Amino acid sequence: MPSLSVVVPIYNVEEYLRPCLDSIAAQSFSDLEVILVDDGATDSSPAIAEDYAARDPRFKVVHRPNGGLSAARNTGIEHARGDYLAFVDSDDVLPADAYERLVGSLEQTGSDFATGNVLRLVGADDTRPARFLRATFAETRLKTHVTKFRPLLADRIAWNKVFRRSFWDAQGLTFPEGRINEDIPVMLPLHFSAKAVDVIAEPVYLWRFRQTGALSITEQRTQKHALLNRLWAVTDVHDFLSEHGHRKARRWYDEVLVADDLKYYLNVLDRADDEYRELFLDRVNALLDRADDRIYDKLTAIERLKWHLVRRRLMPELFEVLRFWREELDSTPPVQVGDDWYGDYPFRTDERLA
Repeated sequence: MPSLSVVVPIYNVEEYLRPCLDSIAAQSFSDLEVILVDDGATDSSPAIAEDYAARDPRFKVVHRPNGGLSAARNTGIEHARGDYLAFVDSDDVLPADAYERLVGSLEQTGSDFATGNVLRLVGADDTRPARFLRATFAETRLKTHVTKFRPLLADRIAWNKVFRRSFWDAQGLTFPEGRINEDIPVMLPLHFSAKAVDVIAEPVYLWRFRQTGALSITEQRTQKHALLNRLWAVTDVHDFLSEHGHRKARRWYDEVLVADDLKYYLNVLDRADDEYRELFLDRVNALLDRADDRIYDKLTAIERLKWHLVRRRLMPELFEVLRFWREELDSTPPVQVGDDWYGDYPFRTDERLA
């Protein structure tokens, strides 16, 4: 029986699959099985997966009709036999010591899961910090918790973690099928349900930067389905925190919603159609009706003004504020000092390495 099961959903990634699987095969922690879930791929990805399984007995291929990332992950979990569980997206890469660090930490501490730092992978070998996780992984913290270390609220991704399988099964969670933003409603409840979490400052995952499709990130955010999927995800977390009596944590999470998650959809309201705007106003205001008024206290004055106008459904006034805000940003572009950026990124660097 392997110690660690690694689930790798696969769908039309022939260009990136071999580097991904090579990085898993080369792990310094070798007591693992790799569940390659072919999610009905139509390119050469299934043949590549079968080739690895033929050469390395730790690799196993499971074929299924196309159902999306969540369905493929759930299928992989059903086939996993290890005491620990991990997920890898099939276009990404692992540092050689990733699982040695994560599993080794869990063996030392007994925590429910370990989570590690992430680098963006640009091109073949150019890596850069993932800015949204900078505070989370500034230093290693063993046996901590999201209620003790608030920056863990930003850590909503599945693939930089190793879970104790007994903990995972006890929560009864599955990835929501037929939706995007599938990590948020699973990872954040797991953070709150854990007794202890290990935070590893060293990079354990290289997240490949890919611009997919013809739409920019800004244009993608003006699509109704993108807004709906984000609203479903954040509402699931909000409901979980409410149902489990995490009152203070829910306020923390609501502060993140207005400062980060929903801000990016607010900022494109003047570029969206009327149906999108009505959906945003109805659903977001219904969610914020349940929130503490203090969630706006830490925002800048202009961000508080934006939300004030949203709450009162004053769209012409909001559009004027967005126009002014955008002009101000264009006149004061972000400045980079070393690896740090100073400024905001609503339409330029959002398109790069957010």
